[in-house]
Amino acid sequence: MLYKQKILLIHKNKILKKKIAEYLREIDFAVMIAENIEDAFSLAKSIEPDIILWGAALTADAKKILRKIKRSKFCRNAPVIAMIGDIELYDRIELEKNGISDVINADPVLTDLRLKIRLHLEYRKKQEKYEKEISRLQNISEIQYNISIVNDLNRLCELFDDFLYNDYPFDFILQLIYNPKSGDYDYNNFITKDPENNENASDIFEGPVWKEVYFSKKYEGPERISNKKVLDFLATIGLNSEVYYQMPLHANKKPVGVIIAGSTIKQALSNAEFNDLSVLVNSAGQRIFELRKIYGERNVAPQGEPTEKRDIFHRFNDDEIFEYLTKQVLEKLKTDVSIYFNYNKGFRFLYPQYCYQAGSEINLFDDDKPPVLMAKDYPTFEKFLESKKKNAVFNLTKNALPDLAAMTELAGGTYNSILIFTVEIANEVKGYLITANENSMKRFSSVIIKEAETIIRKATDVLMEGRLVKQANQTIKQLDRVFELGKDLTLESHISELLPKIATAIRRTLGWNIVMLDRKNVYENKFENVCYFGVKEKVFKSIQDKYPNTMYSKLKSRCFHQSNSYFLDHKFAQIEIKETDIAVFERKVGKQWNDRDWLFIPILSRGKELGVISVNDPVDRIRPNDDRVRSLEYFANQAAVALENASLFESLKTSETKYRDLAETMTMGLITCDIKGDIIYNNPSFASLMRYENSSSLVGRNIYELASDKASTELEKYVVYESNDDKDDESAYEFGLEVEMLANDNKFVPFKIFLTKSHEHGEKGGFLGVFSDLRPQKRIERLKADFNSMVVHDLRSPLNIIQGYIDIVRNKVVGDISDEQEELLSIAKENCYKVLKLIDNFLIASKLEVGQFQVTPEVNALNTLIESVFENHKILAEKKNIQLELKIDRQVPLISFDKMRVEQVLTNYISNALKFTTHGGKIEIGNRMVSVEKELTGEKQKEIRVWVKDSGVGIDLEEQDKVFNKYEQTEAGKDASLKGTGLGLAICKEIITLHRGKVWVESVPQEGSTFYFTLPVFTPN
Repeated sequence: MLYKQKILLIHKNKILKKKIAEYLREIDFAVMIAENIEDAFSLAKSIEPDIILWGAALTADAKKILRKIKRSKFCRNAPVIAMIGDIELYDRIELEKNGISDVINADPVLTDLRLKIRLHLEYRKKQEKYEKEISRLQNISEIQYNISIVNDLNRLCELFDDFLYNDYPFDFILQLIYNPKSGDYDYNNFITKDPENNENASDIFEGPVWKEVYFSKKYEGPERISNKKVLDFLATIGLNSEVYYQMPLHANKKPVGVIIAGSTIKQALSNAEFNDLSVLVNSAGQRIFELRKIYGERNVAPQGEPTEKRDIFHRFNDDEIFEYLTKQVLEKLKTDVSIYFNYNKGFRFLYPQYCYQAGSEINLFDDDKPPVLMAKDYPTFEKFLESKKKNAVFNLTKNALPDLAAMTELAGGTYNSILIFTVEIANEVKGYLITANENSMKRFSSVIIKEAETIIRKATDVLMEGRLVKQANQTIKQLDRVFELGKDLTLESHISELLPKIATAIRRTLGWNIVMLDRKNVYENKFENVCYFGVKEKVFKSIQDKYPNTMYSKLKSRCFHQSNSYFLDHKFAQIEIKETDIAVFERKVGKQWNDRDWLFIPILSRGKELGVISVNDPVDRIRPNDDRVRSLEYFANQAAVALENASLFESLKTSETKYRDLAETMTMGLITCDIKGDIIYNNPSFASLMRYENSSSLVGRNIYELASDKASTELEKYVVYESNDDKDDESAYEFGLEVEMLANDNKFVPFKIFLTKSHEHGEKGGFLGVFSDLRPQKRIERLKADFNSMVVHDLRSPLNIIQGYIDIVRNKVVGDISDEQEELLSIAKENCYKVLKLIDNFLIASKLEVGQFQVTPEVNALNTLIESVFENHKILAEKKNIQLELKIDRQVPLISFDKMRVEQVLTNYISNALKFTTHGGKIEIGNRMVSVEKELTGEKQKEIRVWVKDSGVGIDLEEQDKVFNKYEQTEAGKDASLKGTGLGLAICKEIITLHRGKVWVESVPQEGSTFYFTLPVFTPN
């Protein structure tokens, strides 16, 4: 696909804009339209147009945007044609200053516009070609100059490798400098864009083909490689390129070395480029011959840094190392000047610290201190800073960068070739080192840049080691003292003893003569002095009179922030601090201390001020750096712990007293149990309700053993529920749980209990229970039950008489009756039976409410009972054509249960199944023994699971939870033909619960239901 040249169009007339855009698109230009001058720059940046047509008004803002576009990297060479009316020559010159290349009428003749566009694009193409050629020739001149001045064979070869690799489209470069006397190479280097090929470097150097082809007596000239032996070897080692070049280095027609280069671009070099390179290679070969002649035939391989240099670094302090580093880079790179800048990350400013020129041992900044530089004022440098690069090279002759020029001019003079290094310690930027040459033609090779980086790294490694050792020694000393203080920091320690110890430790350990410690009164929101050392009482009183709420509160806003503390510089105590003052303060760190200076260290805990430590008069009389301030903050943290402990201890004592008084005086019972249910604490009310003389009699007793059989099971479930963080039903125990507890007089006392989990040392440690006495309520319920029993008796007697008379008449004792009369009497008797059954259920429900319903367990055979009930219901099942199936587990042992009541449960389950199963359905009755795990203790327990499964109407999921509730019926059960009392399953649940078992249902609507109950395999107490 052919490339379409892009035009950015902006015009104030919408009709003309549309007309021009359509015409240009017809003649195969890609036209992008900017709606206004504000959009012009962003659109130009995104599309990088080949030409700009400007038809908007040339206001001051428009000219500003045009200048910005023309100065940008993406539109530097893009012509701008302004579409305005006829203008004078003077105005045309003014427009050119704003980046406008040509003008045409606002409503131009389209063919004239096309001609102008073509001319300017052609001119631009030629201009770019000339610029590229000039740049190429300039680079050749630079490398030619560097070849002529370099005095080291390795440096010469490195510069040449860099030049070829960076300025030409080569995929790899191999350079070999041959020594005919030794038969070895004085220099060998292999550079490639493919990292995998680097692994073959040694194989490449050792290839015999080089010596056979290029270092024999036969002369090889610069050309594309056609020698089959060389091409085969290159293919063997995986150097697959489209074209290969050979550039032998000769001196006096004798082979000195060879450069082999490959490119995937078929026409990588034009003839002119290759001829220029050939001339350059000959110059390099001649220079190598001259160097050998002057310095002798020797291998000048790159030397590692002498070990003494690292040892030298160890002798210096931090500032001396940075100064020595500046001189070493100057010497190593043989540049004209080196400048070291300290860097402050927080405020982004640079402080010029050291400056050395070639051949001088004088720091130019010793006498004449330059100003602090703000990074934002130096955009090129700021861009390098934000890039986080290790180094960067800038040529100011090719690309004018006024900000970098100004930075190097601090040394006096003009420098055009600049190299910047980042100086880091433990990934923290400490400064920047700039080294520069006046002559822009002097190049920095990648190898020499790496060597300079090695020097910088060794220096920073030593700085890091020294810093770690110094910090470790200081920290060990401080920690020893901190640990000593830590032993005293217990909840029982009195704060009035601990805080003076901390202040004394600061004086002795950190060397501060004056220490004052103030504690904050949170109720009055003011500071109160705890102790002071190093000042006379009279002086301290005068300070208190002047600053009633401490100097810290009054002067905090006039302090410099240092670490997490505040430094009061006496010169700024009465004035507002400006941003520029911060740089002044930073430079004073490590300078002379003034007696009117103060350092305030807040005592903080979770962002809350608890107090402040104020210090003055350091033993060394030096302003502290951040490390020394952090040492003070260690002790402030200890003071914070002491104050927090004191506050916590007071709160604990108050809280304990308050809640113990509440527990001891409340009328309801209160107990705390561990996870096993053993009582840890109980209040006097609980002991009294349980008929014990004192609370200690119940401590250690198990709450489950005190509960009745039924209550014990339900209580375990309640504890498991409360222990579980993810509760399915938050309202399950909203109204507590009714339980019966065995009192000291061997009588059960009814309670309503409310449980919550308790914690011990941050972990779940059991539960807490509140007991409400239900005896008054139960007395009322018993009266109600007695009344209900009386009503039931009074209802049952006449019904029994009615049933008797009906039987007499039906049996024709008093005379014959018709068939119709007999049928009516049968209906009357059946309804009497239903009413009697209703009355019985009502009586049982009344007993359930007051806890008078009991079971009498005896050892029985459950299988025999199930078989008996099964046989009793066969006839009813046959009437409805329902298949009745029995599945008995013959391994079920004899167990203890109330035969009559369990038979009642089975009968109810099967009756319901028959009621809700349609004709032709199926009912399954079965049992099996299973092993289950108790939720609370995890103990294994065996139980017998009994089920009645039908293929009836089923129960909806939302109704399944309420089928065992009193007077509740499912939607199917509300059918008039199937309607019951709603008490049957509730009674079943109570019977099974009294046996310490459980009931539940599983059902799918329209598929059937399965009702279960379980009986434990042990004899209930």
